[in-house]
Amino acid sequence: MELFYFNTFPELAAIGLPLSVVLLLLLHCLMGLLAAQLADRKGADLGKWLIWGMIGGTGALVTALRLPTQSTKK
Repeated sequence: MELFYFNTFPELAAIGLPLSVVLLLLLHCLMGLLAAQLADRKGADLGKWLIWGMIGGTGALVTALRLPTQSTKK
């Protein structure tokens, strides 16, 4: 019996990646979207944060959590 059941799934036909890699990429992008939404609520530019979130993932979320809230939104 294998310890990691994600390794037993066949590769995804459309993109040729194992399911575990696809799940990690989806979680990475989800955290990036959450970071962009959080930064937008704090008054930052949504477009820039969407790009930073898709690239940065976890780092973008941590950075967005540390952003100060701006008093006026442009």
